[in-house]
Amino acid sequence: MNILDCLANYTATIKKTPYVYTLQKMGIDIFSQFILTNNLNDDSSLLNRALIDKFLLYWVPRNKRYLTETQAYQLVFTINDIYNYFKEYKQEVEQDNPESDTNTSANEPAILNLYGEEYIRLYKVRNNLLKSTKDPIISIQPLVIDLSNYRYKKKKDSLADLATTYEQAIFEVQECKEGGQIILTKRGQAKQYKLLLEYPTYKYFKQGDFIQGIIKRKLFYVYWEIEEIKSYYPHQAQAYF
Repeated sequence: MNILDCLANYTATIKKTPYVYTLQKMGIDIFSQFILTNNLNDDSSLLNRALIDKFLLYWVPRNKRYLTETQAYQLVFTINDIYNYFKEYKQEVEQDNPESDTNTSANEPAILNLYGEEYIRLYKVRNNLLKSTKDPIISIQPLVIDLSNYRYKKKKDSLADLATTYEQAIFEVQECKEGGQIILTKRGQAKQYKLLLEYPTYKYFKQGDFIQGIIKRKLFYVYWEIEEIKSYYPHQAQAYF
């Protein structure tokens, strides 16, 4: 049985409890998209903890920009339940094989414990930065656009600011100082870029996080500003860059 077949069985099971299905439908759809776009549907045994880690550490932050903190937590909760369902299925399949090692993951930390609160933090940073950069998209499902921010972006994109320097990269958070000063470097480089962020945004930054985006600095200014945020990753995501 392949991964999507197992996922369909899981979905059929939770549909018996409509409230739970309502909470988990988004997470199921996102995980299905991950499986399909990465051609991972050959065998259910491919669904291991390493795959789940890649999904949560790298793929979701890279591909799902517009989640609320609640949606982010619900996604992790859903993946935790899906993974446990797959583990139980695998144990049932292998129980008649005495040589099967079904206890290799018995002591691994629960997905929800590892990623639940962390996802709330990551999406708090991301959403606060989206607001500060006047990103016009408020939500994807349903699609909601802030028209004033949209007009601001269109007008801004049409104006060339020759007195401003731009840098685009994946930046690593090197230091978070009280008062809102954040020190960034490009991956593998020593040059520092200093940001000054407002409260409470800077409170959710953590040393070792990665920001993929564009920063800018006006002529004669000391601090850089975030112009655009594309993705925000925890430190462990660097294994997949």
